[in-house]
Amino acid sequence: MIRLDADKPVHFCDGLTRRDFLHAGSLGVLGLTLPDMFALKALGAVDPGKDVNCIMLMLVGAPSQLDTWDMKPEAPAEIRGPYKPIPTNVAGIQISEIFPRMAKHADKYALVRSVYHTAAAVHDTGHQMMQTGWLFQGGIEYPNIGCVLSKLKGPKGDVPPHVLMPHPIGNTGGNMPHDQTAGYLGKTYDPFVLNADPSSRDSAEFVPFELCGSSFGQG
Repeated sequence: MIRLDADKPVHFCDGLTRRDFLHAGSLGVLGLTLPDMFALKALGAVDPGKDVNCIMLMLVGAPSQLDTWDMKPEAPAEIRGPYKPIPTNVAGIQISEIFPRMAKHADKYALVRSVYHTAAAVHDTGHQMMQTGWLFQGGIEYPNIGCVLSKLKGPKGDVPPHVLMPHPIGNTGGNMPHDQTAGYLGKTYDPFVLNADPSSRDSAEFVPFELCGSSFGQG
């Protein structure tokens, strides 16, 4: 999994300051589970002989769906987003006026506007659901989808199968796991964590790594 921190800090609704980041990684974006994958494979929709690299982008502190992709323009004023919808190059699909260029490429992406959960309305539960499809319950931490693929597919040569950078998500107010680890699968399948910003000049001098709970440095 890959995370790229932005330069400007943001504030969550809990009042805590965080940093924007792009979190990239694996499979299962928007809750695709292993049973789903196996079902697609049985239908011939997944080619078992063709491996692809998958990137998951997860924005923490980003604009809400009401400002971007799902403004609900027909909803009451206290619910709908503040921006006007604009048409895209796909008939019947509208997005926010702040994305005029994205509107020209709507035929190249899919919008899923039905994702929701009924768990506690805190950031931690959203992180868990989006990265594992499950909630942390009964002391059981479910594995990140990238960790599941690490177990099922393994690495390609010497390259780790699942990479997270520059560092894991910090405290977002709920004091609960964010489910970025292998959970009950064990630390063997934890992501390779790059605890440094690859765009920083300092990282060229010393880059700390963490893998399966062990730390080492590369000069």
